[in-house]
Parts: sequence; C-alpha cells; structure tokens
Amino acid sequence: MGGQLSKIVHAAILCLGTLALGCNSGGGIRCSFDQPARLAASSWPKFQRDLQNTGAIPAPRLHPQAQVRAQFADPSGLPFASGPVLGNGSASTTSVDSRVYVGSASGTLYALASSTLTPLGSAEFSFSTASAIRTTPLVAIRQDAEALFFGNESGFLYAVTQTGSPQPQVWPLNTGGAIGLAPALNPLDGTVYATSAANAFYGVCPNGVRRFANTSIAAFVSAPAMTPDGKAVYGGDDRILRMERGDGFLLWSLSLAAPLRSAPVIELDEEQPETVRAIYAVDTSGRLFKVSAGGQLIYSTALLDDSRTDTGLVSASPALRKGRLYVATTAGDVLAVDTGTGTPVWSLSLGGEVHGSIVVLDHGDGLSITVPSSDGNIYVVPDLGPAPGGVQALSVGAPVRTPLAVSVAEERTALFVSDDAGRVSRLE
Repeated sequence: MGGQLSKIVHAAILCLGTLALGCNSGGGIRCSFDQPARLAASSWPKFQRDLQNTGAIPAPRLHPQAQVRAQFADPSGLPFASGPVLGNGSASTTSVDSRVYVGSASGTLYALASSTLTPLGSAEFSFSTASAIRTTPLVAIRQDAEALFFGNESGFLYAVTQTGSPQPQVWPLNTGGAIGLAPALNPLDGTVYATSAANAFYGVCPNGVRRFANTSIAAFVSAPAMTPDGKAVYGGDDRILRMERGDGFLLWSLSLAAPLRSAPVIELDEEQPETVRAIYAVDTSGRLFKVSAGGQLIYSTALLDDSRTDTGLVSASPALRKGRLYVATTAGDVLAVDTGTGTPVWSLSLGGEVHGSIVVLDHGDGLSITVPSSDGNIYVVPDLGPAPGGVQALSVGAPVRTPLAVSVAEERTALFVSDDAGRVSRLE
C-alpha cells in the first residue's frame, strides 16, 4: 500500500509542478495544453522546412544574376555552425519572414532582420550559451508567441521566446551530449524531440518537462522526421532506423548498413496528405533504404560504387519532391534518384564536398535543386527529367557546410546561407 501511495504522490507532484502539463492514466507524462506548440508559418521555420524533412518548397526561379545582396559577420570571427531558419517575430499566420535565426560556433544565437541582415537590438533579442550552437533551430508558436528550440555542443536543449527570455520552469534541459542536427515537433501535442550524442533520443514538453529519454549503444546526431499523426522516425550511429509513438514507445526498427547521420525523409500521399507513403534514409555508406510506414523494407540499394567501403560518403540530408530523392555525397556528387525503383536517373559532379542539405525549389513547371558546397558556392541545378540543366554557381566566398533557408514571402526567391567565415548571406 505504501509503495502504491508513493507512486500516486509522485505523479501528483509531477502534475502540480508542471502547471498546464497533464498526466495520463498510467502515471506517465504527456504534453497536454489548451494550445499545443505548433510550427511557425514562415517560409522556412525549421531544418529542411517541414516536419517530414523534405527540403522542398514552392518557389519562383532564382534571378539569373542572383548574388549576395546583404551580409552579416559574427564579431567573434568564428564560423556559423547551424543553418539559418526564418521567423515572423510574432504568432502571425501570414509568412512575412522578417527574421533570420542562426547559431554560431561562438555560442550565440543571432536574430537578424531578414532584409538587411542587421542584428536586432538586445531589447528585442539576445541569447548566448556556453558552447557552439550546431543545431539548426526550430521556430514554433507557443502561447501566442514565437519560440525557438535548439541545442548546443554542451548537450543543452533550449527554448527561447522571441524576446530572448528563457521559457519558464526547467529550461534548459541537459542531455549530457551534443544535440543533433535539429529538433522536431509533434504536430498533435507540441512535444519537442531531439537527438543527443549521449546515445539518447529525448521527448520534451514545450514547457521543458522531460517526457522520456530512450537510450542506445551509440550516438544520435541526426534530425527526426515526423508523421502527421505524431510518430517520430530517426536513426543514429547504432545503424538502426526506428519509428516511435509520440510517447517514445518503439513501433518498429530496421537495421542499416552503416551509421545514419543525415535526416530521414517521409513521403506523404499527395491526395491523402495524412497518409505516409514511404520513408527514405541514406546511411553514411551511400545505401538508400525505402521503408513502409509499418516498417517493412521495400528496397535497399547502393547508390555509390559497392567497392568503396568508406562509411563517410554521405553526411548531407537528402531532399524529396515529385518522385525524386536528391542525394549529395562528401565527394561533391549529386544524384537524382527515382523513388519508385531506387535507381539514379542522373548524377552530377560539383566542385567541393557537400555537407549541407539539398533544397528543392518547385517552380510549378519544373524543379531546381540548390546545393551548398565547401568550395564556397551554392549550386543551382535545374532538373530537366532525364538529365540536369545548366548549373548556376552563386559565390559566398567561404565554405558552406550548413543547411540553407529559403524565403518566398516577397513573391521572389531569396536564399539565406551561413558559412565557415562567420557570415550569413542573403542571395537573390
């Protein structure tokens, strides 16, 4: 009796201590709010834009003479370690993309005016951490205000309001290991998910209360993908792809050929967007896995030469649009893969290594991909179907190893890029 009473008292303390947080009938923690956190309405609120990590956006073609129109340099001189994302500075449901958020190796999270890339005043936004921010932030709306979720190399997962004030209660959360590529958000209840190099996958309520921590034998450094009904798909250095319920309960797992350091991508049915058609993952050996929503392997195929045994061939996350999966390698190769068969339709060699993620611009009458490169260029490549079109090279003057962001708020396409020289650039 005493043990049961102790459990009841402990559950009651959890509920009282988390205010609006609810507890489920089994005593475990769930995120329960009148207004769950939701993804912001900007053009590019998170890593690879959407919860499925497709990296695709409807967008006009870039101007033929596109170039750097504005630039910001980190006073520390250190590189920008995260990709930029876009916010509105408010809970607006209209995409105005007035702000750029980006993390630096100096440990500072910057908020920049998107038109000029000048820093906002400290009264509007100011936030620094003790170590490099390599996690691309996620911009959400919580309690009618813009909130940012991101992590740093020291292993802290942060939530910061758009005014720079830390969220109440227990933020930040210490995971014990560097936070992975980017956090994800449950579209149903607002749970925030993050991978950690301390061999753990975390689910955290938007007010900072830890919901669960699932551990493994190896580090997780990737970014989770989310299904419309709130399931998380992720993998790590343990060479296992997983799908879990929103509460962390394992639904299935699948063995890979090598570690997974790029993000998995979820393909939704175009006519029934609540239905998952397939899940794609490319491990570091360049092997592509297509998996059903139920965890059945549809196919596994080596995209690169089977004679190569290097497991560091792919670190950039792929992008997906209209039956094509675009994959880039650390050797600078880009492949357009038919998702139906897993066969590359065309390939192209670019100048430098590719570590940042590919982005797909859907023009309505055609597709273009943008590829960041360590040679200091952003390459824009039209997909003409059976072959690539002429390549447009946009120079930023320093290696780019981080994901890009795209704005279409002004009815024209603008790219936002962070680089190794500690600069953020706007190209259009």
